[in-house]
Amino acid sequence: MQSAFIYSAQFAEYKLSENHPYDPVRGRRAYELCNRYGLLAHPGMEVVTPEPASLEDFALVHSAPYLELLKRASGGEFILTMLEYGIGTEDCPVFPGLWEFLSISAGATIKAAELVMEKDYGFAFNPLGGFHHAGRSMAEGFCYVNDVCIIARKAADQGKKVMVIDIDAHHGNGTQDFFYDDPRVLTVSLHESGETLYPWGGNYDEIGEGPGRGFNVNVPLALNSDDEIFTFAFTEIFPPLVKAFAPDLVIGVMGVDTFSTDPLTHLKLTNNSYVQAVRVIHKLAPRWVALGAGGYNLDNVARGWCLLWAAAHDLDRQDDMTATLGGVFIGETDLGIASLRDMSVRTSGPEKLKVLEAAEAAIDYIKENVFPIIGAK
Repeated sequence: MQSAFIYSAQFAEYKLSENHPYDPVRGRRAYELCNRYGLLAHPGMEVVTPEPASLEDFALVHSAPYLELLKRASGGEFILTMLEYGIGTEDCPVFPGLWEFLSISAGATIKAAELVMEKDYGFAFNPLGGFHHAGRSMAEGFCYVNDVCIIARKAADQGKKVMVIDIDAHHGNGTQDFFYDDPRVLTVSLHESGETLYPWGGNYDEIGEGPGRGFNVNVPLALNSDDEIFTFAFTEIFPPLVKAFAPDLVIGVMGVDTFSTDPLTHLKLTNNSYVQAVRVIHKLAPRWVALGAGGYNLDNVARGWCLLWAAAHDLDRQDDMTATLGGVFIGETDLGIASLRDMSVRTSGPEKLKVLEAAEAAIDYIKENVFPIIGAK
């Protein structure tokens, strides 16, 4: 089957604010680095230009009054009412072209899902997607429109079983809230604990309610959790659930803000465990869409997403050969690295035991309270 890298030069035309941590140029950086390594030219790969999402697409998961305010904000207008909806805050500022930015980024996610669900594509990647914090009528956490929910809702309404695997450092609270009572969508999130990071939730006992009980899974990772802890938790939870639930579509929210050098988070992962997770998802998902999500060190973003694309095509091992290229120039930034791979970072001693105990507590709770409902073993 084919695969698609969803990309538009329009991605880099917007800026939330001068010093905002989320810079849409990330999409261009990832695309250019993949090109530099020749990773977009293999048979079966295609670079696909997205079309803007429609108002009807947004209305699937967002309220009409909220969408109207987003459109007004895009024209540079600001009224105090917008703050009640999270619009105009430091995290989610008003800026010219806001609506156009939301339309092209969500449109890229919708295009990825359409190719995977309706065409002969097994995998599609939108680097400018994964806005998992946005609520029905609320902008928060750099997210205005929840593209994860849009494509999950579309697929579920078509009778498809959908699984969301979210490995961004921040808990996907918007996605959880939308599907908390919906058994058609199994949401699984591995993230930094809400005790130390926004959005201050995502506890392991939040497992859904009503008919959706058991279809919401959280694995909060303690401060300073490393690759070994993440891989242990991911391996214990994701494979059994995806095999038992047997989704038609898997949506991966593939943030790279879990890495030890990210300026906004407190985990100690590297892109080595990230690549392992990508490989497992690609092997076990029948068809899947990857969305870039967070990451606030742009070098991490470019290298992580380049490795994501490579690993999904079993090409990441050639990194040892391309390492001889030395520093890699991507647009405006010279990474100055000899390899895409990170050096290992490990937590040790009593601290390691502490983070392991936290992970084991979450895993034990999920196996006892969720696995029987899903039929996982």
